[in-house]
Amino acid sequence: MNIAIIGTGKIVHEALPVIVGTEGIVVRSIWCREHSLAKAEALAAQFGIPQVATDYAAVLADPQVDTVYVALVNSVHYAYALQALQAGKNVILEKPACMSHRELARLAEEARGRGLMLFEAVTLLHLPAFHLLQTELLPQLGAIRHVECNYSQRSSRYDAYLRGEVLPAFDPSVGGGALMDINIYNLHFVIALFGKPDSARYYCRRGFNGVDLSGTVVMNAPLSLCTGAKDTDAPSFGLLQGDNGWLRIEGPVSTMAAMTICLRGQQPRQIPLAPVSHRLAPEFAAFADILRRQDFATMNSLLDHSLAVMKVVDEIVSD
Repeated sequence: MNIAIIGTGKIVHEALPVIVGTEGIVVRSIWCREHSLAKAEALAAQFGIPQVATDYAAVLADPQVDTVYVALVNSVHYAYALQALQAGKNVILEKPACMSHRELARLAEEARGRGLMLFEAVTLLHLPAFHLLQTELLPQLGAIRHVECNYSQRSSRYDAYLRGEVLPAFDPSVGGGALMDINIYNLHFVIALFGKPDSARYYCRRGFNGVDLSGTVVMNAPLSLCTGAKDTDAPSFGLLQGDNGWLRIEGPVSTMAAMTICLRGQQPRQIPLAPVSHRLAPEFAAFADILRRQDFATMNSLLDHSLAVMKVVDEIVSD
């Protein structure tokens, strides 16, 4: 995979050390807007990236680039990804993939029609702990009756918001807010395990500009409560309750730091988990491997899952 990094924000700073250290990935260029040129040049120098560009068309015209990683504000994911697909490039979209199911469906149509790959970067789907849960631990719990996920982390930008300064994290016009940021992980977790629910409803606390500062999505089959908060701190966790036992995940489901299982009539026991060097490492390794093997079956399965999540988001937003 010869990749171009699109953006210079916080996630790019976190992801670049992982990306450059992933076997099968070569970073060919980094693109930025004019006002972020100094930041991009510093990243390029730090990570040995040969090209820095402010012309997106030039990046897409580069024959050495086969994949772009779009790590910009949520509201522009669609436009940048569509241009890349139409230029014959595979695309990795930072989560959430798009602002609506309609946008993502259009990108999926474009990618599939051109024989290209389109990924949403959702960490938890590629974690060894998630695969262990999905394939070995979940069946031991019996019929799942209740699921609860809580990802609560007071944003470092919340104090600025309280002063009236609206940064992208709290700007609904660019896809900010709790649902599209941290709670989206909870939706991915539940829907990946149990499929798209029949119904979903969002109850939230909104700020002065209408942004959802915190909220809970209630879904059925099984009854699931997905809470995300950017205005308060609390212990984050995931909890699955079945008629044969329960399983608790410590920390956000996006990282799955530790798991404890308790089957009926037994004592709780901690599940040994394979170490992960960084929460982003498994997903980029997976993308590189899927691309190398041209594994369209896996890519399409992941893409169908992302489409199901965006369908639920649409239902929530329009409710």
